[in-house]
Amino acid sequence: MFYQVKQLAKIAGVSVRTLHYYDSMGILKPAFRNENGYRYYDENSVIRLQQILFFRHLGFSLKETGRIVSRPDFDVIEVLQSHREILKKKSEQINDLLKTIDNTVKRLKGEIEMEIREYYQGFSEEQVERYRREVRERWGEKTLQESEQRILRMGKQKFAELQAEGGKIFRVIADKLSEGYDSKAVQEQVARWRNWLENFHHYSEEAVLGLGRAYSQNPEFAEFFRKIHQDLPEFLTQAIEYYCAHRE
Repeated sequence: MFYQVKQLAKIAGVSVRTLHYYDSMGILKPAFRNENGYRYYDENSVIRLQQILFFRHLGFSLKETGRIVSRPDFDVIEVLQSHREILKKKSEQINDLLKTIDNTVKRLKGEIEMEIREYYQGFSEEQVERYRREVRERWGEKTLQESEQRILRMGKQKFAELQAEGGKIFRVIADKLSEGYDSKAVQEQVARWRNWLENFHHYSEEAVLGLGRAYSQNPEFAEFFRKIHQDLPEFLTQAIEYYCAHRE
């Protein structure tokens, strides 16, 4: 199948003048010209034009693009696959940006703050705000937002399952208080707790240590853990400090 210059220009979304210019530069010659001088392009021309436009989109100059597509070892299939990967990454970046915009709009409207409270069932609004304020003060607004976005994305069922898993870890540790905070059994549970944390936010080692100390120093945390065992807050802090100090 052959295309006249106007047809190819329409298909590619470029001007006829651009195609004439590419012809004069020698980087996109028509398949043939008829006796009246009209240019006709074939399927190979369409593919070549696609490559030219893509390299131009990536910021290559027309001269550089011409050298690339004119190389004897130029592999169209390989380049198309490479283009696909680049577009896929760009698409993922765009989707992330769109989500960020949507979440920002929701946050400005107050919708996210309202929705996140549904994940803190059993806590009063005052308790939730105290917890969020604590996170802001210790690790910043960005950490709070990223953590709450992860929670919202995982859904209520997954969040409930993770809460149950966390509760089980703390109860197992409470059952092993007599073995000592540095015992193998307790340290195995602390390592399990460390991995569990990553479901909510990526914690640095410094942040892990800070959270472990907050378990006994923060009244909200301490009150929560004392309901499991009276000595659990201080024991958790000691166990986590030991874990951080001896982790390879």
